[in-house]
Amino acid sequence: MRPEDEELKEGIEEFNKLFDLLATLPSYQRIESGEETTELRRFSFEKPGGEGNILFRPVGQIALANALGILTFRKKLSLKSTFDKLRRYDVDEGFSHMDNPKSAWYGILYDPNKKRMLVSGKDLATKLIVYLVAGIEDDMDRAHLRKAVAEARTFEDKAVSFNAKFVHPKEVGLPPMLS
Repeated sequence: MRPEDEELKEGIEEFNKLFDLLATLPSYQRIESGEETTELRRFSFEKPGGEGNILFRPVGQIALANALGILTFRKKLSLKSTFDKLRRYDVDEGFSHMDNPKSAWYGILYDPNKKRMLVSGKDLATKLIVYLVAGIEDDMDRAHLRKAVAEARTFEDKAVSFNAKFVHPKEVGLPPMLS
C-alpha cells in the first residue's frame, strides 16, 4: 500500500536529514573539495594507490546505514551524538585503509587473501559499527562479537591482531569504542 502523502513527506524530510548528516563526514566533504571518489575507494596496492575507504564501497555504505538504523531506533541514540562520534572516527581515518591489518575492517569487509571486498562481512561490519558507537552492555553479546571478529581476522589458524601481529585467535580483542 502506498503511504499517505503526509507520511511520504515526513519520510523524505528524515531521509534528507540523514544525507545532510552523512555530508558532514570528512571523507564525503573531501569530494566537495575536488578529490575523486576512485582515489578514496581504491586499495593501497592498486595503481594508482588509493585510500581503501569503506564509505565509498556499497557494502560499507549499507553496513553504515544498517548500523545507523539500529543506533537510532533500537539503541535510541540521537543522530547528532552518533555523527559526532563518526566524524571523529573519520578524522582519525577509521573508515580508511581497510587493506591494512590495523584497520577494524581488515578481514571483515576486506579479504586480504583475494585482495577484494567481502560482501559477506556486511552484517558483521554493521554490528561492529554499532559496538564502536554505542558499545555492548551484555557480556555474552560482546563475547560473540569478539569471536566473530577474531574468526574474520583468522587465516590458516593465525589471527591478525589490531596491532598487525599474528596471534592466537583468542587474543584478538575488539577495537576501542568511540568516545
